[in-house]
Amino acid sequence: MLKHQRLVLVLLVWAVVGLVSSLARADDWQLVEEHWYVVELAGHKAGWMTSSIHSDGERYRSDSQVRLSFGRGPATTTIEFDSSFVESHQGEPVSLKFRQKMGRQPVQTLWEFAADHVVQTTEQAGRETVTELPLPEGDWLTPMAMGRYWLQQQQSGAQEMTYRIIDPANGLSPMAVTHRFIEEDVMQRDGQTVAVTVWRTTTEKPPLTATEKYDPQGTLMYQAVTAGFEMITRIATKAEALAKPGQQPELLVATFIKPDEPIAGSRRTTTATLRLRTKKGAMPPLPSAGAQRVEVGDDAGSVILHVDINDNQRAPADEAQNPAYLQASAVIDSKDEQIHQLAVRAVGRAGDDLYEQAEAMRSFVHRYISNKDLNTAFATASEVARLKSGDCSEHAVLLCAMLRTQEIPARIAVGLIYAESFLQQRGVFGWHMWTQALIDGKWVDFDATLRNRYHAAHVLTSTSDLADGAFSQQMAGALQLIGNLEIDVVEVGYERLGATSRP
Repeated sequence: MLKHQRLVLVLLVWAVVGLVSSLARADDWQLVEEHWYVVELAGHKAGWMTSSIHSDGERYRSDSQVRLSFGRGPATTTIEFDSSFVESHQGEPVSLKFRQKMGRQPVQTLWEFAADHVVQTTEQAGRETVTELPLPEGDWLTPMAMGRYWLQQQQSGAQEMTYRIIDPANGLSPMAVTHRFIEEDVMQRDGQTVAVTVWRTTTEKPPLTATEKYDPQGTLMYQAVTAGFEMITRIATKAEALAKPGQQPELLVATFIKPDEPIAGSRRTTTATLRLRTKKGAMPPLPSAGAQRVEVGDDAGSVILHVDINDNQRAPADEAQNPAYLQASAVIDSKDEQIHQLAVRAVGRAGDDLYEQAEAMRSFVHRYISNKDLNTAFATASEVARLKSGDCSEHAVLLCAMLRTQEIPARIAVGLIYAESFLQQRGVFGWHMWTQALIDGKWVDFDATLRNRYHAAHVLTSTSDLADGAFSQQMAGALQLIGNLEIDVVEVGYERLGATSRP
């Protein structure tokens, strides 16, 4: 039920994913440039990345592929990202294709650019959704235009540069990238010494900072990103990149947090007061939502959390009226007929009471996902509905989608859950996902991994509507806390026998 820190992995991977697959026949394209990279996570090789540029005489195609494997306790998870950006030689966008495999069934999104709109086609296992979208807002650079701009600025001696690009992991919302020059350096490549410039690079979505090294031709030679654990991408030969890794990185147990004292009977807790401190830097804003209320601590690096599962916070007006909590997306694909049928089965005799309906769906999902394993990174709701497999994120997305089919606004909650024993570790908080439903103007927590609705040994760090392209930005708070958090247990309370757990 505990979730490995997939959030950091995905955000870090998206930070280096280039721009895969083409709309033209393979023999129309001629290879212009190709580079291979080794990708390391937490000090161990996790996989590889390759980027290439092709031309057919009128268009450029910028391709990238990423393959990573990592351990999550006894399980091994492999994820795949492919992307391809086609543009004219004049820098006009033609199409962008993004394929990601986080579960067992890949999800592919194709954006085709017209003069005044974009056609988005999302496909998974033969299920296709077509949507017309507005053009991206403001000025932004296609991959080749960005490369030309970067090289021009570097060769002119610029100390800082900022531009906006489209990252397919963020949908069609352009994000800003800023590079600040640090120093000149050298590094080894194929036995030769290569002069490089070192830059500090920050991305807007997700909010990450990386140290990067480029050769005089503007080729990325090295990148290091730290957020809980370090991810290093370094240029290599194709043979080195594809060579089988030795010891794989472990990304689940490494992110556990042991509080100052254990919480006995954690699943029976109805109230809790916890003190959270960052090891370095300021504490990012944490949400007062659902059962959680946040109180500012004695310094910028601490907060006090008060959790009461029977006293939920009223949702702000902008959240209560946000249509995103009812809409379908690539992950929360609530228009899927099988998800709708599951929701109808689940509510059964629940009647018109929204809380009873939501609890009936939560309990149904808990029973329905019969294969509770750690092998899936992040499946869509429709995949979970068919395969009945996964861990906390799969429980959360399926419940969220089912709630939306019944016109109950819902979103994903990300944070920590206390486990008295998990993967041979005792008394730890681990990263976790669950679902929140908007009922009577309040967000109510529903954790489908549990037999009962919810307990107070949860820490909420972020929420997400999981709209297309929104996840990485909405997870910024969680990202800053991976490997940077300490938890003290101030007080816990237990529900008296016979009392209701309904908020």
